[in-house]
Amino acid sequence: MRLFLVAGLAWCVTTTAEAQTAASAEAPAVTSLADAVRRATTVGPAAQMAVGRRNELVGRARTDAQRPNPIVELRRENEGAPIPYDDFAQVTLPFALTGRRLALQSALTATRTQATADSLETLRAAGFDAARAWWMAWAGAAEARIATAQAELLDRIAALDSMRAAEGELAEATALRMRLESQRTRHAAAQAEAHAAQARGRLAALIAESDPRRLTLAEGIAPLTPLLEVDSALALATASRLDLAMARAAVAIADGRRTAERRAVLPDVGLVGGYKGTAGFETSLFGVTLTAPLLNTNAGNRERTAGEWLRAEAERRATELRVTTEVHAALEAARAIDAGTRDFDARFVARADVVAAAAQAAYQEGAASLVELVDAFRAAADARTAQVRGTLDRALARLDLRRAIGASPLEMP
Repeated sequence: MRLFLVAGLAWCVTTTAEAQTAASAEAPAVTSLADAVRRATTVGPAAQMAVGRRNELVGRARTDAQRPNPIVELRRENEGAPIPYDDFAQVTLPFALTGRRLALQSALTATRTQATADSLETLRAAGFDAARAWWMAWAGAAEARIATAQAELLDRIAALDSMRAAEGELAEATALRMRLESQRTRHAAAQAEAHAAQARGRLAALIAESDPRRLTLAEGIAPLTPLLEVDSALALATASRLDLAMARAAVAIADGRRTAERRAVLPDVGLVGGYKGTAGFETSLFGVTLTAPLLNTNAGNRERTAGEWLRAEAERRATELRVTTEVHAALEAARAIDAGTRDFDARFVARADVVAAAAQAAYQEGAASLVELVDAFRAAADARTAQVRGTLDRALARLDLRRAIGASPLEMP
């Protein structure tokens, strides 16, 4: 009877392996972390959004800084009257003598810098979001495989125990308890697969993949690389963080607009020149136009732009403080995760598997109880899950550190 059970178990394992081999032969191309980041920043929605945001920001600034067009006037007077008509043709050329246009051009230059940084930050954020989603999907798939393998193992043991109980070699209550445990693990495996599908769907949306089922993720590797010192990390963040560059550019923009509105108190001058034909005589005309600042001294715009500069300066200071604290926090978090997951290696899982195999052998020989067997299996599954989550935590900690210092999602700090 034992020989029959062993043969049946071997057939189940062989069938499962063949099914997995056939499925892998039909599997789509493997998506690595680098592939996900590349697709998110090239074909994903973020690429189009980055271009659109830059055009929007620069276009608004160009509207404020553009030069006024000349005014051409053609006019005839006394048409249809018994007296000779008069013809007028004149051109008014605006001249910016106050320097307001120069201040707006300076703000436009700073806006181009800010818009470029904003566009790059949009792409960079998309890359980090895709990298985080890739790691979450990888961890979800790995945990689902662990839970499924655990459920299949307990299903086989429950089937063997049922046959042993039918032969009178095992108590019916023990076999029932194993069937209940098998049902519990099947439910846990279903939950893990559902979570993995949701994580895969979030990744697919970021990398412009319409069908998440076509995603097959590569194996995730998060090595324990040496971390930067605080001073080096802060220097990199100060030089590379795009949000800090955007905040500094915003101060320059606000300063240019504030200067422009201050200079707008003085009127710009328009030169007028043209031709006049009257009573058979042809004459020329010229003049100067300006708006006298008697009632409107542009006080509202001056106050508004002064407030915008104060707010931009405060946001720059807040950004600098946030960058500094994020670097410190990311470094501390990475060190803590490294210390806590240093022992989560292959030997850690192998030791748990040895304990589970020993407990299974002892249970089949009647030297271990069902509770001891289930606890050993759970310990082995928990060890594998801990290894996956340790790898995930190391990867996310490194990802947060790269984001904090202004590096790309794929660089190793």
